[in-house]
Amino acid sequence: MSLLPTRGEPSAAAASGPSSGTRAAPGSAWLPLLAAALGTAAFVAMDATIKSLAPRYDAAQLTFFRFAAGLVFALAIWAWVRSPMPARDQWRLHALRGVLLLLSLTSYFHALTLLPLAQAVAMSYTAPIFISLLAMLLLKERPTRWIWLALALGLAGTAVAMGPELQQDHNPRIEGLLAAAFSSVTFSGVMVLARVQAQRDSLYTILLLQNLLPVLLLAAPAAAFWQPLHPHDLPTIALSGALATVGLLAVTWAYRHLEASRVAPVEYTGLVWAGLLGYLLFGETPTAVTLVSAGLILSGCLLLLRR
Repeated sequence: MSLLPTRGEPSAAAASGPSSGTRAAPGSAWLPLLAAALGTAAFVAMDATIKSLAPRYDAAQLTFFRFAAGLVFALAIWAWVRSPMPARDQWRLHALRGVLLLLSLTSYFHALTLLPLAQAVAMSYTAPIFISLLAMLLLKERPTRWIWLALALGLAGTAVAMGPELQQDHNPRIEGLLAAAFSSVTFSGVMVLARVQAQRDSLYTILLLQNLLPVLLLAAPAAAFWQPLHPHDLPTIALSGALATVGLLAVTWAYRHLEASRVAPVEYTGLVWAGLLGYLLFGETPTAVTLVSAGLILSGCLLLLRR
C-alpha cells in the first residue's frame, strides 16, 4: 500500500487512489494540495472541538455527538446527490466497517481526554503502518523492506512516547497512549475495508453509512451513561460534524486529482495545527519527547511512499 490515509475519517479516494483520468495537469497541482491542507486542518480542528467538550462528557457520548452531527451533514449531501445504496451482499462489510470505525473514534476521543492534542495526533499517525501490515495479511500485498523499517520506526516512536510515562505510577497518560494505539489498529481495519468498498460504492453513500451505522450502534450505550447536554455546547457539536465532513470531502477531492505520493505528505501538516491549536486553546506546549516521537513515527510513514 503506497498511500497514507487521513487520520480519523476514512476517505474512499485515499483507499482506492486517484483516478488516472482526473489527475492534475503539470503546474496545476496547487489546488489539490491546498484542498489536502484544508482537509487536514479541518480534521485537527475537529479533534480540538471534541477535546474542548471532554471535561463534561465521556468518550462514548462524545463519539455519539460526533457521528450524530456528521449524520446531519451527510444526510443532506446524500439527499441532494441521491447516490445508490449498497447491494445486499455488501451490507455486512459496511456493518463491520461501522463497528471498527466506532471503536477507533471512541478510543481516540478517550485518548484526547488524557493526552495533549499534539501527542494524540502524533500517535494516530501510526495507522498507515498498521494499514500496510494488514493489507499484506488480508489483501496479499507484497511486503517490502520499507514496510518493516516503517514498522520499526513507528514502534520506536511509540516507545519514546511511553518511556517517560512508564516511570510514573498511576499515570493516566499511559491509558491515553494505549487508547491512541488501539485506535490506530482498529482504524487500519477501517481503511482496508474502505479499499474494497471504494470500488463499488459512491463516496456519498459511504459518507452517509459511516455516520448512520455508528449512531445506531452507539445510541443505547450512550443513553445508558448520558450526561445532560449543555445548550451552549450545541454549536461546538455541530461544528465537529461540519469539520469532519469538510475534511473528508476536501481530502477525497485532493486524492482524486493528484497522485497520492504528492498529497500524502501534506497531511502531516496536521501536527503543526495540533501544536498550534493545543497551545492556543488548551495551553499545551509540545515537549521534546513528543517531537522526537512524532519525528520517528512520521519518518516511518513517509517510508511507505517508497513502495
